[in-house]
Amino acid sequence: MLKFRGDFLSSINVTRRAVIITASIMIVIVILDLLMTRQLLPYNTTSETIMFVLTVIVGYGIGSWILFFYTTRISSDLRSKSVFINVMHWATWIIQFSLLGAFLFVVASEFYFGVHNHHTRLLTTSIFAISSISASIIMGILSFKFLSWYRSSYRNLMVLLYGIAAITTAIAIAEDAGVKILLINVVEEKSPAGALPQSDFVYETDEKYSGEIQYKVVNRDITTLLVVPTENVELYDSLNLWPITLSFIFRWAGTSTLLYHYFERIGKGLGLMFWTVMSLPLVLYLIGKTPDILMLPPDYPYRFYFRILFRIGTIGGNILFGLAFFIIGRNVITSTSVASQKVKDYLTISAIGIIMLVSFSVSALQQTYGVAAHSLLLLASYLFALGLYSSAISISHDNSLRRSIKKSTAELLSNIGTAQMEQDLKKRILKMVENRKEEMEEETGISSSMTPENTKEYLELVISEKQTYVPSDKS
Repeated sequence: MLKFRGDFLSSINVTRRAVIITASIMIVIVILDLLMTRQLLPYNTTSETIMFVLTVIVGYGIGSWILFFYTTRISSDLRSKSVFINVMHWATWIIQFSLLGAFLFVVASEFYFGVHNHHTRLLTTSIFAISSISASIIMGILSFKFLSWYRSSYRNLMVLLYGIAAITTAIAIAEDAGVKILLINVVEEKSPAGALPQSDFVYETDEKYSGEIQYKVVNRDITTLLVVPTENVELYDSLNLWPITLSFIFRWAGTSTLLYHYFERIGKGLGLMFWTVMSLPLVLYLIGKTPDILMLPPDYPYRFYFRILFRIGTIGGNILFGLAFFIIGRNVITSTSVASQKVKDYLTISAIGIIMLVSFSVSALQQTYGVAAHSLLLLASYLFALGLYSSAISISHDNSLRRSIKKSTAELLSNIGTAQMEQDLKKRILKMVENRKEEMEEETGISSSMTPENTKEYLELVISEKQTYVPSDKS
């Protein structure tokens, strides 16, 4: 029954073009959510409700179903061979569509009660925690794979940078959820008579609440305030600053290295224009973060302008990071073979995933559209991890594809594919040695002195010598 269901889902044909268009619409909605929660676009109760419904219906409904059918189809062969990919695939989609059900309940509650009540706030907080924990686990596993590929890939700098980017992103996601759940107090009080429903990001210190008010929601009966206690403000600001900043810097460094090698090997100039385009998002990001780095007060008069620069850098950077994978997939994977087209599919979803990581910048303090957009981090992390890991597996299993990519400009793909091949080869040899050892003991009654650790050390020595060997031009 399960096999039939999997075959049926894999047979649903969703084209790459349809996926790109769908993902583009989802990303535009997320960016609008970001700009609203960061006070760069005006909003009111009506526009908040519209964005919440759009984010849920398009992000978790239509968009997620299209991506689900696509990833189910393109990963069907690999899922039958890799337990990890199969578990990650189904676990992610079960959680994603469970979140859809939870958000639909919140939407219905909003329309029925007309307010964001205590119970829906607890539900959206739980959604935020579940999606953040799941996303950080996926990025943590991906970082482990990158670091293992780094050990097997001639200590390639690009692989290392992406590995560090993945682990800093995992830490940033987990930390963000931790500080918002553990360091922020929820204060509920009776609303003034005749109060109209509204919400606002305050970011002001109030002695009455002994802390800095982050967000305020006014309903007709209850007013809810999210307050960072005075003793936690410095820690809260530091944790919100450094992990995500380091993640952005390493993602930028990995992408810059990837595109540098690509343009260098195709013979295009790497002059001022290249580095200006590459550096602009990082420069805007860091300039925009200056008030936070210098710990300037929230009422600093020019903070709004720094916020604009910061968000331009954030959005532009994530788009640039994703475009790098689109460029590699479109211009490097030129073969029409099934394996090559599969790798292009994987790179496409990796590109979508890394762009969609912009959802991390949406404030989850906003308990409807803010949490909904921010929680798309799970989908973004899954797409990015599935795409890169599946690319490495596919390349490692196909000799002709591996040779083709090695001759091309896709150094990242070549390195992770070769590294994955060597890891698979090492596992097979160790298994063969262990099986042969048991057979010899049964036939001769003599135990071999060769332990699995000895065999593994010998294989690593051979691989190490292979990596340090530089062939001559004639070989």
